Amino acid sequence: MMKKVFLILIIFCFGIADAQKNDFFIFKESEVYSLFNFMETAAKKQGTSSNYMQYIDSKLSGDKDFQKLANEFKSLDFNEGIVRQDYPKGRNYRKSYLTLLIVQSLKSKDLSDFNERITGLLPVNEQVKMLNVLKNAQPYFRKYVWNDNELKIKKQITELKKYKDLSSQMFVKFNKFYKSSWEQEIPFYVTLYPIPGKSGSTVSTPHGNALCIGTLTDANDIEGTLSVTMHEMCHILYQEQSREVQLEQEKYFNENPSQYSKLAYSYFNEAVATALGNGYAWKILQKGLLDKGEWYNNPTINLFAKAIYPMTEKYLDENKSIDKNFIDEAIKKFSETFPDSIYEYNQNFNTVNIFTDDIDGNYIFDQFFEYFDANNVGVSSPMKNISQSPKLLADTSSFIIILDKEQKEYLEELKTVFPEIKNVNYDKSTQNISFLDAKGRMIVLLFINKKEDLKAAMEKLSKHQKIDKNKLVQY
Repeated sequence: MMKKVFLILIIFCFGIADAQKNDFFIFKESEVYSLFNFMETAAKKQGTSSNYMQYIDSKLSGDKDFQKLANEFKSLDFNEGIVRQDYPKGRNYRKSYLTLLIVQSLKSKDLSDFNERITGLLPVNEQVKMLNVLKNAQPYFRKYVWNDNELKIKKQITELKKYKDLSSQMFVKFNKFYKSSWEQEIPFYVTLYPIPGKSGSTVSTPHGNALCIGTLTDANDIEGTLSVTMHEMCHILYQEQSREVQLEQEKYFNENPSQYSKLAYSYFNEAVATALGNGYAWKILQKGLLDKGEWYNNPTINLFAKAIYPMTEKYLDENKSIDKNFIDEAIKKFSETFPDSIYEYNQNFNTVNIFTDDIDGNYIFDQFFEYFDANNVGVSSPMKNISQSPKLLADTSSFIIILDKEQKEYLEELKTVFPEIKNVNYDKSTQNISFLDAKGRMIVLLFINKKEDLKAAMEKLSKHQKIDKNKLVQY
């Protein structure tokens, strides 16, 4: 989890007076969104707090009625969405139904209002199912979370509102750096949701113009909450660069000859947000003292952010925007910091597509995320005519191809796509074939006998950590 930045009210010489809009950062609480997140966490969905999950389990793991509600919520898939095909593929510009639901939830005064706002976003049967789950779960949520913590959240919000002007000044500085299209006519809704307790992990996520910030109810860590808010804002500014800016920046990554450029690109968004929120802001707000601790809980992101920090600071001080020189230097820093990364599973799986014949996508996500961190994971099925898949042929991501049936036949078909494995003969004992293809993409073929073997296969993959570049059949 990100280190917390202590924001104090000091003079920022950003030179733009109209940054002081009182309604640009709207700090608020929302029972409807907090209930939605409560059920996401209870259902053990990705992107939720493990600390919060443990708290909910400690109260409700033995309640069969509630567990039924959690399982029903887990069965709802909100990850599909609207994809803009005219934006760069490497940026994956999309708006998921989850984002659309969350933006409406935090603006809703109650579940009835939420129901009205989201009509038309989902198939009616899914909307009805979701609302019924939320209505039936609300008494649990109020008893174990909301009733005891609503006033604590409101108190934190009162303190946060004192930093509206400072938050606006930070926006101006970072917006210029990103060359983002965001305008102050579109406010940020900074919505706090409660995680009962004084210590542990929190999770915050950006959705549209909503910054959803998990906060420990008994920690009263206002400075840390502001730090997280600035970090998440940076993700939105990066996503909302114009199509032309995104195409320009992706071109710089693609034209760089380094074999590390693809990996640097996949980590660029998170590393830059960390350098800004946990490096630059911290140093200014602590009167020149750079945080010597960890800036992010993921070691790749943490070290990459620190590696690019000096030039990030220089660009900000000179009021410059990200350009070709910045990106080229970022790729160089990544290669110097992670020389073995092109062969390491975890780094390459930061952006990965997983192919399967008929294993459920949510089941795959559960097994994958137990052992790997990732920014962008897609699942495609079935695998019929996989050799003709446009995604497999053209996408720049890494690939995990799960062979749990017709293994020999699929292996032969894949040889037509990957000449690297043309001399590999099928062997029932083979579990993992891994290699870098001609495009520099990591390709992993996992052989399992049934879907229940997938967990062990992911665990073994994690333990091996990286490809032995001297052989194709890894084990």
